[in-house]
Amino acid sequence: MKKNILPLAIILSVGMLSVLTYSIRAYYVPCIPTFDEEFNGPTLNTSKWSTKFQSGNAGERQFFAPDAFRMLQGKLNIYAEKRTSHGYPYTSGIITTDHTFAQKYGYFVTRAKLPAGRGFWSGFWLLPAGGHYPYEIDVFEMLGHDPDTIYMSNHWSDQQGEHQSKTTPFTGDVDFSAEFHTFAIDWRPSEIKWYVDGNLQYRTDQGVPADSMFMLINLSVGGEWPGYPDESTSFPGIMQIDYVRVYDVACASIVGSN
Repeated sequence: MKKNILPLAIILSVGMLSVLTYSIRAYYVPCIPTFDEEFNGPTLNTSKWSTKFQSGNAGERQFFAPDAFRMLQGKLNIYAEKRTSHGYPYTSGIITTDHTFAQKYGYFVTRAKLPAGRGFWSGFWLLPAGGHYPYEIDVFEMLGHDPDTIYMSNHWSDQQGEHQSKTTPFTGDVDFSAEFHTFAIDWRPSEIKWYVDGNLQYRTDQGVPADSMFMLINLSVGGEWPGYPDESTSFPGIMQIDYVRVYDVACASIVGSN
């Protein structure tokens, strides 16, 4: 029997080494973001972001002003203010990657602190780079009068060309205006999954877009859905963004689990 111990030990050692090597490779898959914005500069990086977008598409009463932004302690601050501009009674800001970055499928995530107050409407969303509306993915939307609830949505056209949409609320045990939280989607060819603070909250296989999409992050004021500011609304409203990161679909499961 002794003559078989060495070969057996070698076989076991090789087997264990293979498992270990596989584990190390699996754990250290290099998931480099395809897009990474940490907002560490003194001003907004306009090679990545545009601040122009049509105002008032859904009854909002703000003008998206280019001076609505402040960079403070490694975070982008979007200010909603009560000041008249271009025929609107309020100003606020939007950043988009239209014409600078778009991606088809993957993991899109931001970490943000959202403003409370009636009439404030903050969101992180995606639109088709080719303009094929109504396809749209809303990673999150929050209405300022209800800071405990996040809305997750997508929009699409059915076979008859009719606009369809589905919105699901998530009400947590937290006030999303009190501290920073992460909001993300894992967008695959057959499904979209929504995450809040790394926890899966909603998923759908309906209306999954198959086009590259660009990102938008904005703070609106007023609108048909959130309602309009009243005497209880405190200005300025400030949306703070810590980072925005995008990963390709191969990294989505790894990044999303950490």
